[in-house]
Amino acid sequence: MITKQCDNCTKKGKNFYCNNCTKTAEYFDIYSYYSNRMSNKNTLIGRIKAYTWHDVLEYIKNNFFNDQSNSLNVDCEKDFAFIEKKSSEQATFNGHTNKSANQHPIGYKIYLNKDNKSFEFSSKVRNFWDLTAVTNYNNR
Repeated sequence: MITKQCDNCTKKGKNFYCNNCTKTAEYFDIYSYYSNRMSNKNTLIGRIKAYTWHDVLEYIKNNFFNDQSNSLNVDCEKDFAFIEKKSSEQATFNGHTNKSANQHPIGYKIYLNKDNKSFEFSSKVRNFWDLTAVTNYNNR
């Protein structure tokens, strides 16, 4: 979370920060889904440590989706977000609702992890991505 931006970053917008800004890292749990976001068949795929929701969503867009066009639905609330292929893309990309070996998720749910902010993870968390290790991640 960015608690105070420096004067230079304030001019660039709310999603920019540098080493002079005051920020606190937060943890975000990432779940994939294959049929729809309301399904209870979600798979915890990992955890991201980041300063902003924007960083998390950009990371997921750039690393989990092949198509970088405007074919994604994104919604971000205070403690929850999702990113998924738009309905027409889902229909062609995911012809059935059961996960198969060669099928990719149609979307990802992201939850702000308020309970476990330590690096101690349960065995359910397979992957960990630390976006805070990249200096000025959003300013690339």
